[in-house]
Amino acid sequence: MAAMLKSMFGLSPTVTAIILTIVLVVVALAYMLFGWLRKRSWRVMLRGVGFVLIPLGLLSMGLMTMLVNGIQAIVDWANITVMSFLIMLGLIVAGIGLVAYLIGSFVPQVVGDEANKRREAIRARKLAALQSVNQAPSAMSASPRGVAPAPVPGGAPAPVPAVAPASSPAVAPLTDDDKEVDDILRRHGIN
Repeated sequence: MAAMLKSMFGLSPTVTAIILTIVLVVVALAYMLFGWLRKRSWRVMLRGVGFVLIPLGLLSMGLMTMLVNGIQAIVDWANITVMSFLIMLGLIVAGIGLVAYLIGSFVPQVVGDEANKRREAIRARKLAALQSVNQAPSAMSASPRGVAPAPVPGGAPAPVPAVAPASSPAVAPLTDDDKEVDDILRRHGIN
């Protein structure tokens, strides 16, 4: 981009960085205005202010000029590099990754009752798996640990039988404070 502007208008990277900063600030102000008009949310206003201040901060630190030089280096690399199969494959993989990230950012978060239902379903599956292991026949757990399984006539070793986990101690009923802490941890996704 900087190389194109330099060849078209004879602009230095510093001037290009200033123009890029102005464009980004105008875009951020438009985002803030339209977001406020649509949602009337302070979250949108704070994000808009952040989007305005980031390019200004980058420009004042000199990083916006470095960004312009980086873009110019990428354009120069693209102009002198012969597209091989490996480079084309890398571009395709990076493009697929970018598209997957963008699509994933539009998928709504699972919160509230739906998240609680999913957590309970996971807990129920784990509990069912633990109960099925505990109810396994005692003959399977009769082989001592550390003994290699006998080979099967096909040449592959026989599967090692699962050992039932030790029974967990009885859990005391939760107090109101414990329930509150547990609820807070669940809301933050910590189980």
